[in-house]
Amino acid sequence: MLAEKLTQFTGSEHHYLEPLSRMKYTDGVKYFAETAGAYWFLDIIFSEFSQLQRSVGFMSISLDVQGSEAIISATDGNNFELKGRRVDYTDCPAGTYKFFFCDDVLLLQSEY
Repeated sequence: MLAEKLTQFTGSEHHYLEPLSRMKYTDGVKYFAETAGAYWFLDIIFSEFSQLQRSVGFMSISLDVQGSEAIISATDGNNFELKGRRVDYTDCPAGTYKFFFCDDVLLLQSEY
């Protein structure tokens, strides 16, 4: 199961640059995007959530995939919802995936 494999990432040796937003992501996020076919998720985060992250400093992001639909929700880390986004179709594997977004870097929770 993909969610279980992601917990094996603790720390990151590399940061990958997303050229349009100038944001970065870690080894675990890269693995997730490649394995799940979810570079679309990075596009959404970096295009729609990056300005908010810069203003609040820290975000906890959840991607909940059920069937062919997904919900992206961002909180301040204390369950105060900052932003949400629905994705009508995805072939990403079902599950709930957790990320942190801080200091212009998107990372898995286990990499924090």
